[in-house]
Amino acid sequence: MMPTIDDVEQYFQTVERLVFESLTAASLDLPHIREAINRLWVDITRYGPPFPEIHAGRLGPFELPAPPPPPPPPPPKSLIEKTGDWLKDHSWIVSGLVLSTLGFGLFVGYRAISAQHAFRRRIKSTTAVPEKRQVVVVLGSDHPLALPLILELERKGYIVIASVSSAEAVGPLEAKGHGFVRALVLDPNEPTTIPIFLRSLGSTLSRRFPISAAGDPYLPNPSHPLLHSIISFLTMPAPSTGCAPGPLEQVSLHDTYLPYLLSTHVAPLQTLQALLPLLRADAQRTRACRSIIICLPAADARIGLPFASVRAMSAAANVRAADVLRREISAAQGMGRIRVVTVDVGAIGQAFDDITAPPTFDDWTPSEKATYGAALYALSETAKKRTPEDVSKFVDSIIGVVSSGTKTTGAGKAVYGIGVGLAYEKVKDWIRDNRFSIGAGAGTYTFASFLPTRLLDCLLGLPHILVGVRNDLLPSHLPANVTSPSADVAKTASADHSAPPDLPAPFTLSSHYPGKGTAVQPASDEHETASDAESESVGSDAESSSVESSWISLGPGESPP
Repeated sequence: MMPTIDDVEQYFQTVERLVFESLTAASLDLPHIREAINRLWVDITRYGPPFPEIHAGRLGPFELPAPPPPPPPPPPKSLIEKTGDWLKDHSWIVSGLVLSTLGFGLFVGYRAISAQHAFRRRIKSTTAVPEKRQVVVVLGSDHPLALPLILELERKGYIVIASVSSAEAVGPLEAKGHGFVRALVLDPNEPTTIPIFLRSLGSTLSRRFPISAAGDPYLPNPSHPLLHSIISFLTMPAPSTGCAPGPLEQVSLHDTYLPYLLSTHVAPLQTLQALLPLLRADAQRTRACRSIIICLPAADARIGLPFASVRAMSAAANVRAADVLRREISAAQGMGRIRVVTVDVGAIGQAFDDITAPPTFDDWTPSEKATYGAALYALSETAKKRTPEDVSKFVDSIIGVVSSGTKTTGAGKAVYGIGVGLAYEKVKDWIRDNRFSIGAGAGTYTFASFLPTRLLDCLLGLPHILVGVRNDLLPSHLPANVTSPSADVAKTASADHSAPPDLPAPFTLSSHYPGKGTAVQPASDEHETASDAESESVGSDAESSSVESSWISLGPGESPP
């Protein structure tokens, strides 16, 4: 009889239950069984007979080949091979060591050669006067900054020919030098002295130096002096050319601006015109770089301050002339080694505010006083003198341009015995290019010149605004020489009542400012403003035309036509 599926399943369940119960009962003694089996195996392997070797049959084509024997160890490397491997693994360290060794060797060789040259220079005789051939012409040596520059140029090995405005200043200037400073008279206010200065300059270039040497100074000399550089201080304001600040409306173009323009613009350019052929000829003889240095006041050359129209217009003309001359020289043939450099000078040594004459209101009309007096007073009251920069920095900067950076105080600096000062001075001279600023405030004016015009005008108008706000909030007073319009009206009115009403008062010209006059004013406030305006208009036209007229005083009941 065949078992059914239910019988097979029941059989398997019974077997499974039996195995489970057997393993559960023997699991408690399982560790002891393992230990007994291990002891039996140890005793059999130690005391029993050896097991016979059983050799299994080969698998034939399915048998794996035996592994190859290991390669023999490489022979030990020599010291040279180990060194080569280390150099390959540390290439950067090796390169650094090689470069350091080469640099140290070059440094030791340079020091040895320089020591030999220094020893040779020391054993030379020091009794002979060194030969000087390069001539620097300094125009306007009466300026306070010119004397330190002249003495330093002579000490650096240049022959200095300086111009002074009077013959009395020749002797003291030459006495301060050591035989290589020659002073010649050139008065910028007298154009007739320019040809005399040029003839004296030509004869000075043909004489021997030092000027204190014995013998004939005009003996033939194989080493002819060569014109090397021209430095102009005539373009800077000086005590002799200073003018009082004032509005452009009040400036007398004939008596104030024209003399200032002739002395600070026309005279320097006329002298440069005569010296350019000589400078060009000497530049073609040698390969040294020549220079024309024009010093200008930074405030006037960069922006132009209010009430300084005379100085600002002259400085602007000089800046444009220097730019045009520089471009013409760069385009010309044989003049490529001549530089035209413009130096914007700030406050250095002596403050330049002392050079400018103080403001005066004596020749101003009442309307001009009422219009510009408060603004000029506010500007002068808020003006603060800057701390001037040391003169030595200015002198070193100019000498850097003259010598192309080879004779400045920083040219001889060295780092660990390596001279890096000359390279630094060369780079600084290249960065400065053909226009740079020196002195306190010069950098500020240079930065302000790049601002938009509207913003710059607002910044320059701040003093007047601030003083006006202060006067509105606090009791204020004007200076003694600034009068209010009401006071002027009262004075003219009293003078008008003292004069006969029917007689005309003549129009008179002031001796200091021709063309500016005062007229007899009517007592009525209604006609005061019209009379002031007519007086100023006729006063300004009197300079350009010879109009002779008179003002007729109006009666109390009369009206102008």
